[in-house]
Amino acid sequence: MDWGDLLEASQKTLSLIWLVVWLLFSAFISGCGLMAAPTAEIDPVTITFVYPAVDEGYYEPLVQQFNQSYPHLTVELKRVPFDRLDDLAPDEADIFLVYDYLVYQMKQEGDILDLSPFIEQDDVFDQADFYPGTVEMLSSEGKQWSIPAGVDVGVMYYNRDLFDQAGIPYPGLNWTWDDFLNSAVAVSNPEAGIYGYITTGSTMDPSYFDAIFFVYQHGGKIVDDLQSPTRPTLNDPLTIEALEWYTKLYTEYDAAPTPLEARKAFRGNPQYALYEGLRNGKAGMWIGVLSDRGGLTWPIEWFVNWGMAPLPRDAQAITQVSVEGYVISSQTENIEASWQWISFLSGQMPGRLMPPRRSLAASAAYEQQMGKEIAAVTRASMESAVVVSPEVGEELNDIIDIFGQAVDDMVNERFSPIDALNWAQQEAELKMGQ
Repeated sequence: MDWGDLLEASQKTLSLIWLVVWLLFSAFISGCGLMAAPTAEIDPVTITFVYPAVDEGYYEPLVQQFNQSYPHLTVELKRVPFDRLDDLAPDEADIFLVYDYLVYQMKQEGDILDLSPFIEQDDVFDQADFYPGTVEMLSSEGKQWSIPAGVDVGVMYYNRDLFDQAGIPYPGLNWTWDDFLNSAVAVSNPEAGIYGYITTGSTMDPSYFDAIFFVYQHGGKIVDDLQSPTRPTLNDPLTIEALEWYTKLYTEYDAAPTPLEARKAFRGNPQYALYEGLRNGKAGMWIGVLSDRGGLTWPIEWFVNWGMAPLPRDAQAITQVSVEGYVISSQTENIEASWQWISFLSGQMPGRLMPPRRSLAASAAYEQQMGKEIAAVTRASMESAVVVSPEVGEELNDIIDIFGQAVDDMVNERFSPIDALNWAQQEAELKMGQ
């Protein structure tokens, strides 16, 4: 071996010795705790989440799934009756699931946080995936106060058994006013206390809110602009036409019961007679919302073999939606953890409502969860949905009350549609200071 080979071998041996020494030294000082950097520990955090009792059983598995990504976060679930949501104080929880009007009310009282900064910093949160209007419905003054949790869609329910007995087809996705009228007349049997269509509510003081849908389907309107109303338009010619048609369901075709007829046919407590009629199989069709199905949000289940369809179309298809959303209390001490929980929930499939995200609504999982009919109906309905902000809705309350009184006068034949709506227009102008 020449000197070059000896030198190279010597260097390799020396390097190996130094490596062994270094490893032994490192192991020694690590064991003594002198050199290794301490592992960062995340402090455990507990957040409280309030949700309506009707969603019992839905959030428990989601908490377990959430903890797989955030093991240091504990979510305490607090279930309350739906009508108790209005009475909750901001210090009772970190996060709340509330309906759209309550978001507006809590914002007014300073009870919730602006979520805009969190949305801007969250790379995963895809705001563009939400159905148009659902995010905006929970915003105000350029700030986002809530993240949509689910959408409640206005739909038409029908009694399958009554349709079968009448030998008529079930409503389709693109059915029309003519289809609706023919079905209502075919199903009706007033002598047996059965009507093809009923408006829901109290027989002592019905609101006839359903008539507004028919007005807008025909191209009419109750105010000049639903998003920013400046004047009432209750005597608009198309509004009059729509209500002339609607009134005939009661007065000419005998396909819908007047309040007096409903009390006689359905009996029981007049306050709930119409509900008793539909849940006991005396109604062919009625307008409700997705979360009504089968009596899900009712005190008692429906005794009806029911189906679901979009609202019928005339000049246009139209329905209304309401949105429930997640809010963070202004008094929380765990803002970041609260947002992580909301961000996680916004990507999940809601149990009671329709997903506010198009990607979820279009998924096979949604169809499997709801069934093909309901999934198809809600998807079609969302394409013709009108979203009215809670702020505007509050402004319209007086107009809607006047409208309902006018329709009641028509149905009970106290006034013609023209006379009733001319009166309503005058009253509404006074309410709006015109």
